[in-house]
Amino acid sequence: MEPLVVELATVAAWVLWALAAVAVIGVAYALVTDDREPTIVLAWLFVILLVPILGIVAYFFVGRDHRRKAVKSSDVMRPSVVAGRDPTAVAADSSGFLAVAKADHPGAPRRRIEQTGTYEAGVAPLAADEVQLYFTGAEKFHDLLADLRSAERYVDLMYLIWEKDRLTAEVTEILLDRLHAGVEVNIIYDWLSSLPYKKDELEQLAGAGARVVPCYKQVSQLNYRNHMKMAIIDGRVVYSGGMNMGQEYIDGGPRFDAWRDTHFRMSGPVVAPYLSLFAATWLRNGRTEELTTGCLPGLDDRSEAGVPVQVLYSSVSTIFPTIRDVFLVALMNARHRVWIQSPYFVPDEPLLSAMCVAAASGIDVRLMMTGVPDKKVPFYAAHTYFNRLLASGVTVYKYDAGFLHAKTVTVDDDVAIIGTCNWDIRSLLLHDEVVSVFYDEAIATANAAQYEQDIRACSEVTMAELSRLSGRERLRNSVFRLLSRLL
Repeated sequence: MEPLVVELATVAAWVLWALAAVAVIGVAYALVTDDREPTIVLAWLFVILLVPILGIVAYFFVGRDHRRKAVKSSDVMRPSVVAGRDPTAVAADSSGFLAVAKADHPGAPRRRIEQTGTYEAGVAPLAADEVQLYFTGAEKFHDLLADLRSAERYVDLMYLIWEKDRLTAEVTEILLDRLHAGVEVNIIYDWLSSLPYKKDELEQLAGAGARVVPCYKQVSQLNYRNHMKMAIIDGRVVYSGGMNMGQEYIDGGPRFDAWRDTHFRMSGPVVAPYLSLFAATWLRNGRTEELTTGCLPGLDDRSEAGVPVQVLYSSVSTIFPTIRDVFLVALMNARHRVWIQSPYFVPDEPLLSAMCVAAASGIDVRLMMTGVPDKKVPFYAAHTYFNRLLASGVTVYKYDAGFLHAKTVTVDDDVAIIGTCNWDIRSLLLHDEVVSVFYDEAIATANAAQYEQDIRACSEVTMAELSRLSGRERLRNSVFRLLSRLL
């Protein structure tokens, strides 16, 4: 019997090795025929050849390129199966406003940015009747709670993170009151990002009739995040920007002395693309229930009024990384400045090169990121890019007064891009992200003024500081940068 057992064991081992070899070859073939950057492909090939089993498992969870199977982003933005949440009609009614908006900015960079967004995302600028910028969570949530209390038909809430604290308790109380009054409440949150927080309040809301939907809960989706933040009340107003649903976005919480973020509130036809995005996310996560539609104000008597705002969306499910491409266009067409705020900075090569070339050509390119990190890996990885940025003339700041979470770009004197997208590879290429491009001098000026105020709480990164890093620190930073390519 022993020779037979040995022989069977040998055969089983050969079968396992053969299966592993087939799996390695299959994954290698998928990587080689992929259209991603060669550096990413080579990094994955190295990992899979070095540790085949672990490499294949890691590739399955975080390495596959779902963009190859993407539908057109115009289809993502316009879910026709959800009646009343297709912004096409609003865009058609806005033709007069759009003609005036385009005539007002015929030159670069405004026109180039607008054309890129329209071509890649299929969404032209729409009118915002009112725009309110918020630079603190206290101001934003004060107004949001008031709007929630006044909701008459429906409330749509979408956040990456839904915490459980003093703020969420107050929001829950308001939403329960609205549910009892017959208001429809729909909540979408990112499942993995919200996993550390108890769901008592969300379960209470669901028990009272709210529809609560977790995003990206399937095993094959764990590498992706719904990073969008939005609150829509009755189709009248929308809130979006960097702030999630939690008390720390007001006071910094137990981890930070302060929290610096940027958010906004808008009303008018520009709410339509956000309604569509909410509906598209609703459908992609398996929900088929009807969503109450928004009643947007008509444009007949004010076709030339309002602030032109272009709502841009990109994710792993869109053909184009539209938001990243708009950042590129802004850098390569700006006339005198591009001021960037992002808590994290792990760019892809095109974006890094564009920053350096723009600065070398005389454009005032500035990057401000947090100096008090919440995540060590992207913080250390960012430092590996600083030498090249500084050598090209980019000014780099680290915000030291607390955690900087704002995601904004100010271009020249008349464009401000504000939303949810960080300047890191995950946000640029993988996450569901949404930004609003404001083609308005007053808003750009206000955002730039806040940027200048933030500089007072920053330390400027210098070549001398970088030269003092030890060999161990440089190695640590470089290793974390290599990990950022395995996406």
